[in-house]
Amino acid sequence: MKLTFLLICGFVFSLSASVRAQDQMVTLKVEEMSFVNVISELKKQTQLDFFYSFDEIKVDRKISLDVKNVKVDDVLQYILGNNFTWEYVDNMVIIKPIVLKQSQKKSLRVKGFVYDTQKQPLPGVTVKVAGVPLGTATDTRGWFAMDLPMTEGMLEFSFVGYQLRQVKFTAASDTLRIFMEEDVNELEEVVSLGYYNMDKRKSTSSITSLKMDDIMQPGVSTLDQMLEGQVPGMIFMQNTGQVGASPKIKIRGTTTLLGSTAPLWVLDGVILQDPVNVDASNINDLDFVNLLGNAISGLNPSDIDQIDVLKDASATAIYGPKASNGVIVITTKKGKVGKPAVTYSLTGTFRQRPRYTDRAVNVMNSMERIAYSREAISAGWRMPSLGAWVGYEAAYSDYLNNKITYNEFVGKVSEMETANTDWLGILLQDTYSHNHTLSVSGGSENFRYYSSLSYMDEKGNTRGEGNKRYTAMTNLSVNYDKWDFRFGLNGNLQKKEYTPEDVGVANYAYNTSRSVPAYGEDGELVFYDVDQNSQYKSDYNIINDMEHSWRHIDTDQIGMQMALGYRIISSLKAEVNFSYNVSHTDDDTYYGEETSRMLAMRCIVKRALPNSALEIGDQNAAAATSVAGGELKLSNTKNESYSLRGTLTYNKSLTENQSITANLIGELSHSKYSGFGITKRNYLPDRGMIFDNWDIKKYTSFTEWSHSDEARGRMEDNLTRQVGLIFSASWAWKNTYILNGNIRADWSNKFGDRSHEKFLPIWSLSGRWNMHDNILYGFSWVNTFALKLSFGYQGNMSNTESPKLIIQKNGTHPFFDEYYSTIQNFPNPFLGWETTSTFNGEIEYSLFKNRLRGSLGYYYRHTSNAFMKKTVAVFNGTRDYMVNAGTLINQGFEFTFQFTPIDNMINKVSSALSEATSGGVERRGFRWRFDPQFGSVFNQLLDKVKPKDKKIQDNEVTIQQYLNGQVQVSGRPVNTFYSYRFRGLNHDTGAPEFYGAIEKEPMLDKNGDPVYDENGDPVIINNAEIYSNMDKEEVWRTKLLTRSGCREPFLQGGIYNSFEYNNWVLAFNLTYSLGSKIRLFRMYDNGGSLPLPEKNLRRDWEKRWRVPGDERHTTIPGIVGGEAYYQMNNYWWKNNTYDWQQNYWTMYDYSDIRVASGNYLKLSSLQLRYVVPEHLCKRLYMKSAYLSVSGTNLFTLCSKKLKGQDPSQSGSTNLINISVRPTYSLTLNVTF
Repeated sequence: MKLTFLLICGFVFSLSASVRAQDQMVTLKVEEMSFVNVISELKKQTQLDFFYSFDEIKVDRKISLDVKNVKVDDVLQYILGNNFTWEYVDNMVIIKPIVLKQSQKKSLRVKGFVYDTQKQPLPGVTVKVAGVPLGTATDTRGWFAMDLPMTEGMLEFSFVGYQLRQVKFTAASDTLRIFMEEDVNELEEVVSLGYYNMDKRKSTSSITSLKMDDIMQPGVSTLDQMLEGQVPGMIFMQNTGQVGASPKIKIRGTTTLLGSTAPLWVLDGVILQDPVNVDASNINDLDFVNLLGNAISGLNPSDIDQIDVLKDASATAIYGPKASNGVIVITTKKGKVGKPAVTYSLTGTFRQRPRYTDRAVNVMNSMERIAYSREAISAGWRMPSLGAWVGYEAAYSDYLNNKITYNEFVGKVSEMETANTDWLGILLQDTYSHNHTLSVSGGSENFRYYSSLSYMDEKGNTRGEGNKRYTAMTNLSVNYDKWDFRFGLNGNLQKKEYTPEDVGVANYAYNTSRSVPAYGEDGELVFYDVDQNSQYKSDYNIINDMEHSWRHIDTDQIGMQMALGYRIISSLKAEVNFSYNVSHTDDDTYYGEETSRMLAMRCIVKRALPNSALEIGDQNAAAATSVAGGELKLSNTKNESYSLRGTLTYNKSLTENQSITANLIGELSHSKYSGFGITKRNYLPDRGMIFDNWDIKKYTSFTEWSHSDEARGRMEDNLTRQVGLIFSASWAWKNTYILNGNIRADWSNKFGDRSHEKFLPIWSLSGRWNMHDNILYGFSWVNTFALKLSFGYQGNMSNTESPKLIIQKNGTHPFFDEYYSTIQNFPNPFLGWETTSTFNGEIEYSLFKNRLRGSLGYYYRHTSNAFMKKTVAVFNGTRDYMVNAGTLINQGFEFTFQFTPIDNMINKVSSALSEATSGGVERRGFRWRFDPQFGSVFNQLLDKVKPKDKKIQDNEVTIQQYLNGQVQVSGRPVNTFYSYRFRGLNHDTGAPEFYGAIEKEPMLDKNGDPVYDENGDPVIINNAEIYSNMDKEEVWRTKLLTRSGCREPFLQGGIYNSFEYNNWVLAFNLTYSLGSKIRLFRMYDNGGSLPLPEKNLRRDWEKRWRVPGDERHTTIPGIVGGEAYYQMNNYWWKNNTYDWQQNYWTMYDYSDIRVASGNYLKLSSLQLRYVVPEHLCKRLYMKSAYLSVSGTNLFTLCSKKLKGQDPSQSGSTNLINISVRPTYSLTLNVTF
């Protein structure tokens, strides 16, 4: 397209020269120079543009010429001979074959116009008669005309960057209108490295390029959520279905243990910063839900043109230390030469909430839950002393205490059995969202523009949850003589609304008994006591809490960039790029006076205690941590960043066969985060948004709290300054052999002293062999076959450590009553670089006229001196210290495959779902495109001293860290987690038993059979004695726990299919994930053998142990009551150094029997599009239009053991998050 636009602009906007083009004088002295290079010399001396067809002229023939001050025509006559002619159109010279002169009258005059798919005229297109040396070329209007000595035949239309087009003509042919399509293989051979672009056919790096139109999913609001299954080697994990939440993305595994593993985002050559500097430990935590967003959360996907994912060292080295996790380069849309085009797009999306009838919601109804409670009480289970007093247990207790009669008890139970409160319908909702985008683009050769506005209103399935986004973008490009100027301005405003996380709406909806009512018969909310043993009121109704609490996250961002370039000489260009970005985020949370949280803080007496002056309804002022009103948490973060970059680009052909490209880049960047956070209570929003006073002597606990850091507030600053120097060079021999090298050095205020002394530059070497240009040249079915190899060395320095001791000066100490200071950062001057070396090998291929394209690659990444925390003695002033201790290995295979088995589509475009599909062109035929791909990541932690399965660092850890996958173990992947070894259910009680957790148990041989002594008696092991002589972690790791697997998959990918028939397009994408393990939802949540009365149960309990012998066919524990319950609570390992858990029930939830495969196959997107035909668009005064219906996350195939639990939901979290929900969208897109 770019070439097309240049041609059009050259015709329309060129200025007449003071001297006629053909009268210019040139001087040439060449020996054995190719035709192409001779033309290049003419262009340099005359500033003329020459257009010709490679098919018509033998461009590699050698020419020798020695002339001085002769006209251009004389040189052309010499080198072209008598078989060609040429004509001047302004500053263009169009070379074409001579039309045969016929003395007889011409039999037929063929004429017409040639356009691209956007209906823009194409000048300079070669028009030939097949098999006959007759031809011409189109003018500035795309017009051509020829007088032919025949009445029928075949015309061939050829033009650089476009597919050859053949059209039959007859005597009946009228004015032809020919539409030429871009050659995908030529026009998409450009990849963006952010700082500069590169011809893909010369690229030596591992880069995955995606067109935004190919991966666009209506109903999905951000780009990162659309990348699932699209990029080989990328691990995508979405742990919640809340709107506005950012997924976790890793590229080619984990290269750091303490730093962030998120990739670097680059927008139009500018590195983006996250609006909030979220701690790396949270970013890497697989259970952390990021509602604050990332660097591209505010970007409208409709403004994006292309995404390039840079994966190996040769591609990412130019970005320095921060690019060790990969780089995602985003190129936004730019203006195109032509008349203004105004496009409006509307998408309406229906998001479906969970329902009890869904296969994924596997919980009991009211009758099933009451039946369970009845059986539990009958079995002698002692009712819990803590928790809510509701449901069957409450009615039974009232009956035993003679508060109600038996008939009243029966009536209450009958009412509860049929209640079936629809918590999913009350707390969650089906929603309708809408997204609007209005854009305008156009321009001339010298000035091009693109501008857009958008508005999105996205509603979440949790009531009161929503995400509104407003965006604006402008891109301008100006060319004048040797100067070029680019200007970009983009801004967005996001307003997110949530219920505070600790209210746990989705968790409550899933886990609350359906026998518990939400409303009474009078329609009023029903409250119940959630802590009956407490002296103070704890009345609770979640609807009340939802109505009187909120969390608002408001983010506004604006970014500006300017680039000024000047071509010093034809082979040397200088460019200066400046960018400035600023963002501001307010994250505010409010709990109203009416909420259960504030009620608990006020300490209102509900039961008078002996010898206490407080009566029911009084407030215990001394214990209260809030007097009146609510609580308001304020947190604001501002990020201000700018960068200044200077680039020198040298591009020259050294000889006829050799060329070199070099870039010298100097970069200065500045990024500063500043923020303030404070929590205030006694907030009265209805009384002028004031904070009420209190009696400091009466409310002593509240006064003490008001002196805490949380209440006094804290301001934070985080400044990063960095200077980088980059050199990149590429050498090519006949475009067949390409060598590339990159090197970068950085200086920053974040680097330690020793890092400066060692000076670790980041560098890479890479090469490419285009085998299709030599050893495979004779194979006509091979379009591209290239081998790429690269090796690079990258370094990373922690931005949290300092070579100097940093003291935090605090206020007045509450005890010593004077100013005090604490250590914020312990001095760490000897911390070295965390270094990663990367090898990449890849074969890139395109066969059978580009019908079969793809790549096959292997990578190996080795990280040494990885940062880890080491426990040190407390008298040092800190509990841990960062050291260089770890070694990480990541390796894997990547495979992409793009296959078009059937393709007889006329006027097809490069992508089935590309915007060009709506080009108002008549489409006929059928095409099927099939694109499977996968990428594997095998990750491993190594230690040269420690054997396999040993903890790498000698730190104090808890068994819970082993269970959650937070311990780094030698020879195992990061995020490997462990589980208790489930032995089975007790024959007599149905209680769970675990290997290693029985004080005295029979010894087993390697086959699991009992070992007997010489008397025939089983050998008994006394675990208490054995464990007393062992280190506690050795006990956990070797006696109790077993490795369950890794929480992250090692292989992900997608399978894309599209079918086009005339104006209809059907496309769907299947994504899959293999290799991960996940915990099932917890069966117990209160540390007892039975759930609390207000809790619901999963239907798994229907298959529980009931009588001896059931243990042979079920793993669900029975109801343990009476003496057996007390014996189990008196666990023998209590108060020992190796103490591992508080009860057997929690061990069951964290046992290997409660682990399932996280593998899945998901229909992530399905879309049916209708492209409005050209004749209908004309009637409606439109250039183009399409209408589509689509869906996302429509179904998931996964392990039967999950029984409806979504693979994205983890049982390791304390709260259940809502799963990623299905969406159904309708899209209308029109262009005028």
